[in-house]
Amino acid sequence: MPAVASVPKELYLSTSLKDLNKKTEVKPEKTSTKSYVQSALKIFKAAEESRLDGDEEKAYILYMKYVAVYNLIRKRPDFKQQQDYFHSILGPTNLKKALDEAEILSDSLKLRYVTQLMAKTLFLIPQAFSCAKCRCSRYLVVSNCT
Repeated sequence: MPAVASVPKELYLSTSLKDLNKKTEVKPEKTSTKSYVQSALKIFKAAEESRLDGDEEKAYILYMKYVAVYNLIRKRPDFKQQQDYFHSILGPTNLKKALDEAEILSDSLKLRYVTQLMAKTLFLIPQAFSCAKCRCSRYLVVSNCT
């Protein structure tokens, strides 16, 4: 089994988990249950690959999309008639794994987003206190500027 990347990729899709969750929405379409199942399997595989590559944002989005598609499948009439069949195709543990991984990624991403925000804020603080005359770095001692 391939190892997970030791260092996660840089954040590039969002600045907060709330914004990232907007990208996880799946709109129901008039398509066959078979198409939904095929899509779910592809999404799950892509989520696993993204997680192994260290792309936490993409993996989180894909795991959450998998859960959303899985829930759409469960609402279909043919799913209710052949639950065992669809569970065997979708994998008996994929839903649990997707939920578990999404929760782990969610915790990691929350921490990374807060850290990123703090780093940006700390970077901006000196700029907010720089001298208005010459932009020198004597943050609070404006009277000494030449």
